[in-house]
Amino acid sequence: MRKQYVCPFCFEQHDMNDVEFACEQRFACTPEQDNEYSRWAGVKAQLRPHHFRAKAVKGPLAKWWSMPDSAVCDKCNHTSHTRVCPSCHNELPRTIDTDEQIIVALVGTRGSGKSTYIGVLIHEMIKHMFLPFGGTFQLYGDEDQRQYRDRFERSLYIDHTPIPQTQRHVTTGSGRGKDDRPILGMLKMQSGGMMKKMKIQTLVFFDSAGEDWVDQTALNVVANYLEHAAGIIFLIDPLANANVLGRIGDMSKVAGSIGANDTDNDSLQAEVLVRAANCIRVGKGLKENQKIDIPVAVAFSKLDALEENNMLPRGSQITKPSPHVQFRHFDDNDRLAVDGEMRGLLSSWGEADFLAVLDQNFSHTSCFAFSALGRQPENGMIQPPAPRRIEDAMLWILHERGIL
Repeated sequence: MRKQYVCPFCFEQHDMNDVEFACEQRFACTPEQDNEYSRWAGVKAQLRPHHFRAKAVKGPLAKWWSMPDSAVCDKCNHTSHTRVCPSCHNELPRTIDTDEQIIVALVGTRGSGKSTYIGVLIHEMIKHMFLPFGGTFQLYGDEDQRQYRDRFERSLYIDHTPIPQTQRHVTTGSGRGKDDRPILGMLKMQSGGMMKKMKIQTLVFFDSAGEDWVDQTALNVVANYLEHAAGIIFLIDPLANANVLGRIGDMSKVAGSIGANDTDNDSLQAEVLVRAANCIRVGKGLKENQKIDIPVAVAFSKLDALEENNMLPRGSQITKPSPHVQFRHFDDNDRLAVDGEMRGLLSSWGEADFLAVLDQNFSHTSCFAFSALGRQPENGMIQPPAPRRIEDAMLWILHERGIL
C-alpha cells in the first residue's frame, strides 16, 4: 500500500491524503486568483476555480494513507471529484492513488535530439509498440493530446519540418512555460494466465531543454523530476564528437545538426551526467560512494549517419532490426550485444571517461543506438519518420521495472 504520491507536473511528493479539490461549479462559485498554479507556470496570477480541501476525518475512521475521491466545496456546497496537487494546482490523474506511475527522465545537452526522440517515440507507442505485448498506450487527456499535437506531431508528421529547439524551463529564475508541461500517457498491459488481469501504469514524459542541465539555477527546477524518475534516458548526438564528425564523408548532409555545429557539447556529456547524479544523491540522501539504482539507458541518435559513413563494425548487431516487438518479448541477448558494441565505439571515440562516470554512479546501465527520423533533413525539411531501434531504451527500462 502506497503512503505517498508524486505530482506528475511539479514532481513534489505528498502524503496520500494531502490533496486539494477544484470546484466544478463555474457559475455558483466564482474564480479566484491562483498563486500556486501561476508560480508553477511562471506566469502572472490567473483566475482559476476555487480550491479547497475535504473535511478532515478524525478518530478511528481517519486514514492518512488514503486519498479522498470527492469533497464538498466550502463555498457553494457542491461536490467536486477534481483532485489537484496542493503545490501547483494542476489536476491530478484520476488513477493517481491506484495505479503505478512511471516517470521517464530525458536528459541530454543542447542539440541531442530529445524533442524529436520523444515525439517519434510517443507516436510509435500509440500506434503499435505495445500491441505484441498485449498492451496499448494512449495519451491521458485533452491537454496531453493538445501538447503532443502542437509540440511534436504537427512538425514531424504534418509539416515535415524539424522540431524547434525546446526553450529553457528557467529564464527569469523561477517557473516554466505553460506549454512545456510533462506529457502523460496511460499504458494498459493484459497479463497472461487464467485471470487476464489488466495492469495500468501512468507514464510521464518531460522534455527538458539542454541548457537546463548545465545551468545550476535551472537544474534546481528540474531536480525533483530527476529524483523521482523510474528510469533515465540519456540522449547523445554522436556528431558532437570531433572524432565522429571527422569521418563524415558529405558534411552537407549533417549541416542542420546542432551537434555537428557545436562539438563543445561533447565535453559536457560527463559533466551533465555528474550533475544529474548529484541531484539524485541529494534528493535521496545517498552518499558519494553509493551507486544509484535508477536504470540509465544511454541512447545514441543518428544511427543512420553512423551506418552511411561506415562507422559500425561489419555484421553489427546495431544495424539489425530490433527484435523485441517483432518476437513479442524483450530479448536481453540483443540488448547485451548492442551495449557491448556501443561501449567499444565510445572508447574508440575517446569517450572512455564518460563510460567510467556512468558506471561509477549508476548500478543499472545500458547503451543503445537509434535513428528517430531514419534519414537526415534536407533543405530544412524531413521525410515522414522511419525510426529504427527507437523503442529499445524505453522497453529496457520497462523490462528492468518488471512491466515487460
